[in-house]
Formats: sequence, structure tokens, C-alpha cells
Amino acid sequence: MVETVNLSNKPKKTLFARIFGGERLGWLFVAPSLVLFIITLGYPILYAIKLSFYDVALDYSEKFVGLKNFASILHDKWFWNSLKITLIYTFSSVSLTLLFGLAIATALNARWLKFRKLFHMLFLVPWTLSYVVIGTLWRWILNSSYGVINAILQSLNITSQNISFLGDPRYALPMVIFVNVWRNVPFTIVMLYAGLQLVPSDQIEASLVDGASKVQSYVFVTLPHLSGVISTTTILNIIWTFIQFDLTQVLTQGGGPNHATELLSNLIYANSFKYYEFGNGAAISVLMLIIVLLLTILYSKLLERQNQ
Repeated sequence: MVETVNLSNKPKKTLFARIFGGERLGWLFVAPSLVLFIITLGYPILYAIKLSFYDVALDYSEKFVGLKNFASILHDKWFWNSLKITLIYTFSSVSLTLLFGLAIATALNARWLKFRKLFHMLFLVPWTLSYVVIGTLWRWILNSSYGVINAILQSLNITSQNISFLGDPRYALPMVIFVNVWRNVPFTIVMLYAGLQLVPSDQIEASLVDGASKVQSYVFVTLPHLSGVISTTTILNIIWTFIQFDLTQVLTQGGGPNHATELLSNLIYANSFKYYEFGNGAAISVLMLIIVLLLTILYSKLLERQNQ
């Protein structure tokens, strides 16, 4: 005897289940973060875009001027100087960070290395400090009067007089780049070290058996496996370095000496809160936003290519 099932007694879905059923349930969990993101980031960005088309007086009255702020910025020599400094700073910092990060991560991955955990902890220390703390710390270290670097150089008879590392345009930008690399190398080390753990050891051993040297095995076997991690880490470092503000603001007081370390972010601050040119500051912010969006699109394209 075949027993029939009465489907009419199947429980009906509630309104909540019908609305948030299946994959739509995920939107319910991300909704609070999404709302917070729109409030804290979306509104300021939209307001800055709107402000870039207005001339703002000291009493905060606004007058629409169209593209006048953008024209003023593009004809300002200090904008182009800051853009050049920002590009040099970003390219140099990211390149050196990748170079040192790859070298240190490779050394940490070597079998002969002892006290591996101790080195992991030491190399992560700079990453745990904020840019404000690091800027203050290195201002003391590089001080021309009582800094430890000048004391070491003079004790080794390398120089007979104090060097103004942060007050001389010849040294200021290289010193800021050095400090930024020192701070950001730990992140690159962690990323590349994790990537090295995923490189198949049998492929490395097979290349050595086939007659390849250790250098050739590293270049033609290890590095191709790290290409995805390297590209992701590089794009993230480019974005973070390009929009950086606090390190130069603390280390060189916002771009000194004589605008030698003035990044675009420092120029935005100076226009907005030193010269009260809020429209010009907003216009520079919009131009920076466009550049960062282009970098983000590039980052997304690289990720899509890796996942194919």
C-alpha cells in the first residue's frame, strides 16, 4: 500500500524568510557595516566633490564657481611640485619595500635560519606602531643637534659636523622614504612569507635535480608562484603610500624644508586649514580620489586575472 504525503500541511514561509531567504540573507548581515560606511565615508566624499565647485568664504558662505578651483590648482606650481614629490615618494617607497620585504621573507623561509619566531616578532614591531609615533621617534633619532644618527656618524669619523637630515632639502625626502620603508616592510614580509609557504617543494627539488642552480630555481620556479601575492601587495602599498599624510606631517611638519617633502595630502591640509582655501583643497582631494580609483580598478583587474 502506497502512503501519500499531504503537501498542503507544509509550513508556510514567514515574511522574514521570504525577504531574506537564500543568498539575500547576507545583505542583512552586511547592512549595518554598509550604513556605517555610507555615513562615515560616503557623505564626506560627496560633500568634498560638491565643495570643489564652490568658493567658500571664512564665514562658510558658498558661491558656485564651476571649474575655477580645478583651473587654479592646475596652474599652481606647488600642486605640480607636490604631485611630483608624491609620485617619487610612492614609487621609491613601494619599490624598496618590495625589495627588502622579498629578501627578508626569503631569509625567514630558509631552513638553516634559527630563532625564526624571534625574528618574526622583531620584524613586526614597526607595523604595530602608528605613523604619529614613528614620526616622533625618528624626529628624535634624526635630530641635527642631539640625534643618535649624528652621534654614530661622528664617533665613526664619517663626518665632523652635524647633518640636518630633515632640514636640508637634499636629505629630507630620502630620509622620509627610508622611514616609510622601515614601517611598511613588515606587512610585505608577512604577505610574501605566507606566499612562500605555498610554493610546492617538489617543483623546487625537481628543478635542482634537472641541473638548475638555486638562483635559477628561485627566479623561474619560486617567483612565478609569488606573482599573485607580489601584485596584490604592491597595489595595496601604492594606494596606502599615495594617500599617506600623517608621517610627513609629523616628521617634516607638513612638507618641509621648502616644500621638499610636501605630498598631495599635505597640500590639501595646507590649502584647507592654513590658507582657508577650502575649494582648492577639495579640488585636490577630488583629483586624488580619481587617481586612487584608477589604482583600485587596476587592483580589481589584477585580482580577476589571477582568479581566471
